[in-house]
Amino acid sequence: MMLSELFNRPVMETELRQSYEKYIIQHPKTRQRDVANALFVSEAALVDEQICLQSIRLQPSFKSIIESLPKLGYIMTLMRNEFAVHERKGIYQNVRIKGSMGLVITDDRKIDLRLFLSQWQYAYAVRETLDSGDRYSLQFFNKAGIAIQKIFLQKESDFQHYQWLISLYAHANQFSQIQFENTVVVRDLANDGDVNRKELVQEWKEMTDVHQFIGILKRHNVDRQQAFRLVGNEFAEEFSTKNMELLLEQIMERKIPIMCFVGNQGGIQIHTGIINKVKAIGPWLNILDPEFNLHLLETGVATAWVVRKPTVDGIITSLELYDADGNQIVQFFGERKEGQPENTHWQRLAESVLQPCAGGHYVDSASHQKSHVA
Repeated sequence: MMLSELFNRPVMETELRQSYEKYIIQHPKTRQRDVANALFVSEAALVDEQICLQSIRLQPSFKSIIESLPKLGYIMTLMRNEFAVHERKGIYQNVRIKGSMGLVITDDRKIDLRLFLSQWQYAYAVRETLDSGDRYSLQFFNKAGIAIQKIFLQKESDFQHYQWLISLYAHANQFSQIQFENTVVVRDLANDGDVNRKELVQEWKEMTDVHQFIGILKRHNVDRQQAFRLVGNEFAEEFSTKNMELLLEQIMERKIPIMCFVGNQGGIQIHTGIINKVKAIGPWLNILDPEFNLHLLETGVATAWVVRKPTVDGIITSLELYDADGNQIVQFFGERKEGQPENTHWQRLAESVLQPCAGGHYVDSASHQKSHVA
């Protein structure tokens, strides 16, 4: 069966379709995700009802589907949250799934993923007709219909395997209405005054691996920014959100290899390496490299932090951006291999965002950096 024959699920005339058509007449260039928000529905609802695209419901056999992705060959994987979109091209390799946790790290680090499959609920094969031709993808959503990950085929991809995958995993039920659920969890955090700050600071100082950080948060029942405030300037300092473009340009100019993390409830996607093109377009700040794109909506960034975590290899420094609700938007680290100290060029540039900007560059203050990591 040809791909065109697979995408033949009947299109139903619904109230949502009518609302969409009215809205798009007045807002013709709005992105699908933004239209969904404007209509107070999930993005998956538009996909499921085949609004402006064709879709096939797939079985929720996420482990098997993910394990079959290497045979697609060269693809683009996209992971996003409300204010950041992370796109990476490469070939899936080294897929390891144990229980609800998935790990994908290709030999060349082009594809680097952490997958939290307990949050995955719906899967679709999607065909969109664009000016450039048909675009095919696999799209995965949580219970609320919020996108977790999308896999876009490229011209080099194996369309025959994509066709096989759809045929094998097509859901028997393509017609019943889906009821998407609210997945927002309001965590009952400790008040600042109830946290044993002395113990929190001591545990932070005694970290030997950055992965111990999550355990510290859980033990003290605090979120990330709450912990940053409580440990004080020795380990976390807030910096201005206004100069991210300048920061990325300096990372690019100095060819400092970085790690860029963007995640959501269902996973984290990581880029490792240098960046080559930084460009602001309207409210979006973009990295536009051939195989890596980051799109950051700067108006969504409420706070930004320099964070220092002790390890057996020395201090590890990250730059972290958060939205107004305290959700992490993106993290930046210097590229580093286990067992090696942090790149001092990255560390000094990261610390320099705390200093005044001079002559279009951040002040590279080694003395400021040393005061925290000696």
